[in-house]
Amino acid sequence: MEAQNTCEMGFITDSLYSEKDNTFIQSDGLKTPVLKNEGQVKLFKVGNKYYLMIICRTNLYFDLIGDLEIKSGDKSMAPKGIKQHQLNKHTAFFVIEVLKNYIATLKDGGITSFIFNHTETTFGKQDIKEIKKISNCFYQTINVPNAKK
Repeated sequence: MEAQNTCEMGFITDSLYSEKDNTFIQSDGLKTPVLKNEGQVKLFKVGNKYYLMIICRTNLYFDLIGDLEIKSGDKSMAPKGIKQHQLNKHTAFFVIEVLKNYIATLKDGGITSFIFNHTETTFGKQDIKEIKKISNCFYQTINVPNAKK
């Protein structure tokens, strides 16, 4: 029996920052609505690679490179040498390449918090629910042949 995509969301074209090109590129993916902390979480597919983009408006350390720990319930991922980019005067973002199995973790647990420069930014229950929702849809879409993108 072939898997079905039960997600109602289709991929949209949005801007993803390309570290290699030092510019924004148009990519297909999904994004949360603006979250309670005025941030946003986006997932992108570029070729056979997947990217997580976290936009934040608190705990800003523009252009700092450091370790980023992303917590998903009792699990965490800690990529090293991640740069916090400045989007504008009040907003920063991170872009992390992720594996498909990490997207499965996000669909189950969302993002409960992230720690950068020894400072933790937490997400409320509704925000976690929104992150889980787009992660589930993204995961279904990348795993089902001929899924709507």
